[in-house]
Amino acid sequence: MVFWIGILAGALFAWFTFKLGFYDTLVILFNIVISIYVAVFLTPVIVDIVPAAADIPGGNALTLFALAVGIFFILFGISYTFITGQFNISLPKIFDILFAPLLGFLTGFLLLSFAAFLICITPISQNKLANKIGLNIKSQQANISYLCWWCDLVHNVVSSENSPKSTEQAIDWYFYSAEKKTSEESIEQAEPNRTPDVNVPAASHTSRKTRETSPAATRGRMSDELLFEIDNDARQD
Repeated sequence: MVFWIGILAGALFAWFTFKLGFYDTLVILFNIVISIYVAVFLTPVIVDIVPAAADIPGGNALTLFALAVGIFFILFGISYTFITGQFNISLPKIFDILFAPLLGFLTGFLLLSFAAFLICITPISQNKLANKIGLNIKSQQANISYLCWWCDLVHNVVSSENSPKSTEQAIDWYFYSAEKKTSEESIEQAEPNRTPDVNVPAASHTSRKTRETSPAATRGRMSDELLFEIDNDARQD
């Protein structure tokens, strides 16, 4: 279901970018791809430096989202100041009619794939409704692969050949952290509330005392006393 929502989001962006034009759409797509790429690879570093950022539920997702949004606005400001705000490149009309909506579709699907990925690494993905509409790891393979494809385009350019970390490894880190956090919370919730051992002797003493003062125990003692008196009388006779 989320996949088709992504298709719809891509169609809406295609209509929007048809009016925006190819040049501005290309700059926006570039800024979004760079923002997501940097945020994906930078978030684990920030979490290692500031572990408190990941202590809250969905901390990794919040850090990733905040980084991506912050980097996008920085890049948008730079590109508007030095590129789109200064130069107006005239291109053939076919670029605005055909290629601008195509880039808009790719941009919309990328943004929705990123949003679905963020939800998948939060506790929301454990909700029954979220699982029903496909907001889980198994159902989001197509969106995650699409997200990795864009990140790989940047990674192949900016990283060295001996880079120890690939995009898939970076994405897997988020899923591993989310599963680890969920497992720890489940163990804490399943741990029973144990009563102190000092209450056990008291309970035993109370039960023993209750048994001793019960009607059955009293009748038993009276019967023993009566038999003892009859035996003494028989001996005296």
